[in-house]
Amino acid sequence: MKLYLVDSSIFIFKAWFAQKGAQSNLRGEPNHAFIGFSDFTYRLLTEVVPSKLVFAFDESLKQSSRKQIYPAYKANRTPVPIELKRQFGWCQQWVEHLGFSKAVSQYWEADDLIGTLAMQHRSAELPIVILTADKDLTQLIHEGDLWWSFYDNKKLDYRGIRKKYGVYPEQIANQLALMGDKVDNIPGVPFVGQKTAANLLRKFGNLQALRENLGEVSKMKFRYAARVQQSLIEHESILDVCDRLTQINCAVQDVDQLSIDRGEVHLEKLRDMMETHAMDEPRRHKWEALLSKCEHG
Repeated sequence: MKLYLVDSSIFIFKAWFAQKGAQSNLRGEPNHAFIGFSDFTYRLLTEVVPSKLVFAFDESLKQSSRKQIYPAYKANRTPVPIELKRQFGWCQQWVEHLGFSKAVSQYWEADDLIGTLAMQHRSAELPIVILTADKDLTQLIHEGDLWWSFYDNKKLDYRGIRKKYGVYPEQIANQLALMGDKVDNIPGVPFVGQKTAANLLRKFGNLQALRENLGEVSKMKFRYAARVQQSLIEHESILDVCDRLTQINCAVQDVDQLSIDRGEVHLEKLRDMMETHAMDEPRRHKWEALLSKCEHG
């Protein structure tokens, strides 16, 4: 048995960009992101058949833990349009009607909620599987766990992460702090990319040890080592900020009472949503077949 933790926003955005404007519900509201997300949940429930599963969602946070640290965090992103915000709500309703818990917070991101749930429930008997496409979440993987990019079926275990990124999962946050992250508008240190960050962390282990031995960097055998050392010295102060931004908080109280087990399936509410969102016959037929199994145990 495994606990599956879903980084839901990844799958909603994928559906939003894949079929923008292609579908609408009975009220004429665009719903293609919701339909795409429901397709993902169908595949997950039929191909994996998880009994322990939680969907984590990002909210549009004006004030978040990371914005308090660095106001420019994610400031490069365009605001989420109301048509997409609305569909996030429908996706949350859908998983709740399916009997699964949703994890949301007005202050913490989905990454932190997933990290906390993993920390709370992981055991030798219950390893964690994180469904996402986000490298940031590789830092949560322990021995026995799995990072899974569902649509392209790329799976990374603890050692696979080391092979792909050059560092162990527990070093990923430090690597991101050094190299920065354009997607989240995290600056990083100039002249330090993924490979150089990996070289530094393989030698020094973590940021603290690196900062205590900055004078040793220029002696390392990689190209432009002296320039990297100078850049690290000149931008050392930003590392404090970057490190706090890239570390996932695994002690969020918002999910302390959240169930990881499947609860009651609300069949009529699901059918109402299928009707309201004008699901086509092939989709409705598949869902009805699956829901009938729930109805009859």
